[in-house]
Order: sequence, then structure tokens, then C-alpha cells
Amino acid sequence: MTVSRRLILGAVVALALCHPALAANAPPPPAYDGLKKTIAVDTFLATEAVGGSVTAEGMTAMLTQALANDGRFVVVEGAQAGGITASATVRAAVTKYEANAGGSSLGVGGPMGSLLAGRAGLKSQKAVMEISLRLVDASTGQVISTSKAQGTARSSSADAGVVNNWTGASAGGGTFHTTPIGQAGEDAIAKAVEMIAADMRRVPWSAQVIEADAGRVYVNAGADRNVQAGTVLTVYRQGKVFTDPSTGVVLDVDLQRIGTIRIDSVRDRLSTASVVSGEAPARGDLLKLD
Repeated sequence: MTVSRRLILGAVVALALCHPALAANAPPPPAYDGLKKTIAVDTFLATEAVGGSVTAEGMTAMLTQALANDGRFVVVEGAQAGGITASATVRAAVTKYEANAGGSSLGVGGPMGSLLAGRAGLKSQKAVMEISLRLVDASTGQVISTSKAQGTARSSSADAGVVNNWTGASAGGGTFHTTPIGQAGEDAIAKAVEMIAADMRRVPWSAQVIEADAGRVYVNAGADRNVQAGTVLTVYRQGKVFTDPSTGVVLDVDLQRIGTIRIDSVRDRLSTASVVSGEAPARGDLLKLD
């Protein structure tokens, strides 16, 4: 291989490594050891063929999977599933889509005047997708927060070869890399997960009493939610429910503090506890980490 050929191929490698679409994936985040909160994802509001490829179901699945993979939450299918009630629900919509939001190109040539000149190039096309998010309290329907997350994607092509300066014919090979618009959605969702995680700090961790019998209390949260033996939880009993007379939306719920319990043992999806203070809990009572 000639010196000029090696230089050209080296330039292409450098261009590719510097290009965001070809960068190596970031290492996974460290395992989360805090108490996991429950969250549900509503179906996205989106045109069924945004740009011909993105669907409401697809975006919903992407966000659900991203939250599950994040490790800080237990994601339930809907406001309640498998006996687990979500603390909050995410409602999202695709609000912006640009398939051609700009692009760029860069080329490197070989020695001038030579019959066979080196050629290296990198071309890119940018796409943008924006999603709006609402985090809603699952028990009251009140909006906890609103935010927007914008993602970008680039389709890029890198080519290296030897070009005949007289005929324009190419001798050699090339590589082509394309990032679909789905990548823009994934980028937006990755940012959305961080926004959701920040807003979920305002939502208290909670669980419920499954059953209470002979001084033993069964809780619907276990190792799946990082519950630890020795954790003390406050017990609340639901009282009056306040609803809007015109819409029927729950505005608030009156909660009465009745005592505390301490987790004694932890299984995969439930824990057992004993009463520390106050009266014995009943099935359905709310448990919070105060």
C-alpha cells in the first residue's frame, strides 16, 4: 500500500471515530441500590406514521423499555397491574419531527497532478424528534411536572478509495453507515428518562399492605424494589376522596396515619413486617417511607 493510500485511509478512520453516530456506546450505569418507585407509561400521542416509520406503539414500547432498563423503577403496564399500583404515570406525545434538519460533508484528496489520487469523505444528514412529557400522580390525576426532550440522529457515509483523476472512476471500496429516524426517538427517550427520574424525586416511595394476620404484615414490595430488612414504613389509611364535581377527577385523598411497621424478611416480590407502633394495618393500607 502506498504512503498516500495509507494517509487517506487513516483520515477516513479519524473522521469516523470523531463522528457521533459511530462513537462507541457509553458503559452501562452502576446498579441502583435505592428503593425503586413504580411507574406506568400511557400510550404515546403520535401520528401513526411520523416520517413513515415512527408509531405511537413503537414510541411507547421504547420508553417503557428504557425506563425498565434504567434500573431505578418498576414499570407496570397501566396504572395498576399484578396487584401493584403505580405511583405516577408518564403521558407523552411526539410534538416535533424533522427528517432533514441539516447536514454536512467533508472530503480529503490525494496528491494533485497524479493519475490516481486518493479520496476520503464523510457526509451526514441530521434528523430531529421532540417529545413532550407529563408526569401525573396516579392516585389523584394531578400533573406533577411537564418537560420536553429533543433527540437527534445522523445518517452518515464514509468512503475511501483511489480515484482516477482523468475518468473519475473509483478503484477500491467504501463503507456506508445509516442511522434511522428511530435513533432520534431513542435519543429523545434517553434524555426523557433522566428528566423523569429527576421529577420522580418529588414522588414519595410507596407500597401497600397485602394482608395482616396474627401480628404479621405482608407488603407488596420485595427484592424487586430493593426493599431491605429493617426498613421502617409509616402506615396510612385512606379516608375521604375529593373529586372535581364537573370532571370527576380525583383532586386529593385524605390519609390518616395509623402507625409504623418494620420489614423483617424480604422475598422476590413481597416482604413480611411486624407492627412497631399504632394499630394493626389492614389490607389496602398505604405504606410510605417518611
